[in-house]
Amino acid sequence: MTEAVATPPTSPAAFFAAPPASPSALLAARHAVLGDPLNADKFRAAVVEARQANNASLAALGSWVTGEYDKALQFVQGDDEVAAFLRGSSLLELGRAAEAAEALQGNHTSGDEVLAATALEALVATRDEDSFQSALAKAKLNSNDQLYFAAVGKELEGDYRGAVEAYRAVLAEDEGHIGARFRLAYRLDLMGEDEEAIAEYEVLLQARPIPSAALINLGVLYEDRNDFEKACGCFGAVLRRDPSNPRARLYFKDAHESLDMYYDEDLERKEDKLMQILRTPISDFELSVRARNCLANMDIRTLGDLVSRSEPELLEFKNFGETSLNEIKRVLSQKGLRLGLRREDGSFIVPDEFEGGGEGAELDLEWLGEITDEQREALDLQISSLSLSVRCHRALVERLNLQRVGDILRYTEEDLLAMPNFGITSLNELQNKLEEFGLRLRKAKELRQ
Repeated sequence: MTEAVATPPTSPAAFFAAPPASPSALLAARHAVLGDPLNADKFRAAVVEARQANNASLAALGSWVTGEYDKALQFVQGDDEVAAFLRGSSLLELGRAAEAAEALQGNHTSGDEVLAATALEALVATRDEDSFQSALAKAKLNSNDQLYFAAVGKELEGDYRGAVEAYRAVLAEDEGHIGARFRLAYRLDLMGEDEEAIAEYEVLLQARPIPSAALINLGVLYEDRNDFEKACGCFGAVLRRDPSNPRARLYFKDAHESLDMYYDEDLERKEDKLMQILRTPISDFELSVRARNCLANMDIRTLGDLVSRSEPELLEFKNFGETSLNEIKRVLSQKGLRLGLRREDGSFIVPDEFEGGGEGAELDLEWLGEITDEQREALDLQISSLSLSVRCHRALVERLNLQRVGDILRYTEEDLLAMPNFGITSLNELQNKLEEFGLRLRKAKELRQ
């Protein structure tokens, strides 16, 4: 029998003071920590601090809890059951099934039910039916997981209707069973039952973190219904967590281009301008030292990060009071923005007061002087075309979620050097690449007053 899981920690302090020591305890802690939005934000801030301090153990555990699986893989160490679970489940969530199965090999016999079930999921993902059936016979699972994997077995054997009914039976016993909910939605989708599939996937939007595969599949279904705004929201939510996800990047591009067919030119212009402005670094604005330091400690680097937060979330943070809140609201108001603009699916609301006008690219880059045609073409290049080192590329694309060369120029040298793992070597490398196109980063003293 699996040992009972201790009461999970519900605060970041409790989690990091006594980290979960088993996969089952870690999963229980995720549910407890992310269940309260305000508590979840504190936890995410604590995870950022752990990564910045290079505290590998806590950074790996915390990153997994928040669904940042690529970062969990970067920090995980050791070969115990928790480490195997972190590697295997993260690889599985990132769509790397073969690697996940290898990382979890043999763990289906673990006394930890969560680890055993994850090892079986990896075999299912590789579609190795023989290995799955053999492992299932030896796995120690709870009663609901036994029902669930029996349903998976029906699906692998081609009994799709039987599998659907079996998944529904699992959910009747445990409506929070994410695996059963996802596979039911997926199978309904393949059977052409689109409305039912959408309804099941939308239930998964309440999960924290939302499974990336559910977001992508739901986005495709929204796109099939010509609901391109919701589709972009789903794909965009995946990209904020995993900027290099190839499917999400491709689907987002296609869905966003399709918006032209259903939205007027003015709304499209506002959306494009909004996304451009939301990439603006906080350092562009005149803020008090206290407000600036508080935002930095909350890992709020851009306007997009800022408008994703609500007033209560900001006020909950230590040393952040009404004075700082009013200061920030005044800055946002000047741009036609307000707090709380991010939807549940990760997309952004275009406020009625947002005009989408203002300064264009020429004025934004005034420190470069007159822009040539060659420079203008370079601004639209993808960052990946610069052939930067892995460290430099990750900082720009994954950490700051930038896509084009022009996006980089919104940041000063000082902004970039303030980022974790972005040092003078990365800065010099980037500067050299930009100079090839006649471009350069501005310095803090060149900011407009």
